[in-house]
Amino acid sequence: MRKIFFLLLIVSLVFACRSLNGLVTENKQPVTINLFLRQPFGESETVASLKKQFSKDVKLKRMIRRNKHDLQKVDTIFQFYYRKSEVFVYKTYFNREMLFGGVITDNKFPLINGVTPGMKRDSFFKSFKDLDMNQRDSISLYNKELSRKFIFIFDSKGILKKIDFSPYVD
Repeated sequence: MRKIFFLLLIVSLVFACRSLNGLVTENKQPVTINLFLRQPFGESETVASLKKQFSKDVKLKRMIRRNKHDLQKVDTIFQFYYRKSEVFVYKTYFNREMLFGGVITDNKFPLINGVTPGMKRDSFFKSFKDLDMNQRDSISLYNKELSRKFIFIFDSKGILKKIDFSPYVD
């Protein structure tokens, strides 16, 4: 009887530790808006670095696109996706990779300062050094020089529901 009890205890501890593994998050440091817009996912925006950074549940799809300036050249669009979330990386025929856009609705795509959907409004504003607290439903961060725009959408309870980002166009 003792052996069975001991075995059940060990098995339950293993499963308990396994389930906590997904809940432990890194404590990210607040960043400036400009730094966030320059490198929202970290230092590099290459497919290889994003693959390492994103959760193992995130899948990758590759799409071919003809270059509109030279039809003989082929560019590639990489789509990282998980459920309703997706992040696109554009790779030119001369191997330059750049973050193109996306929609994030879950925590499988962590941003540089720890911002993920599901976090509270207070925690969101604490993730930035130079962003003033407000109660708006959506917060827009953009930089004309970088041609990048992020929109953070909150629900009525103050929970971040969606992050939408794309090239900035006037």
